[in-house]
Amino acid sequence: MEPIRDAIYHEQLARVARLKADASSDPFLARRLREAAVRHERTARRLRREESTASDGGS
Repeated sequence: MEPIRDAIYHEQLARVARLKADASSDPFLARRLREAAVRHERTARRLRREESTASDGGS
């Protein structure tokens, strides 16, 4: 997959994890889902950053 598609995919994973966390009645599960969402958001930002540096010529 291309990096921009990967970033979108990880953003969608984060969104779904947050929705599931909000719907969960178990506070421990909700916390784990929110932590997973943060990891997916970080990965998406890293992929977008790598894509922007690659398109800028890697300076």
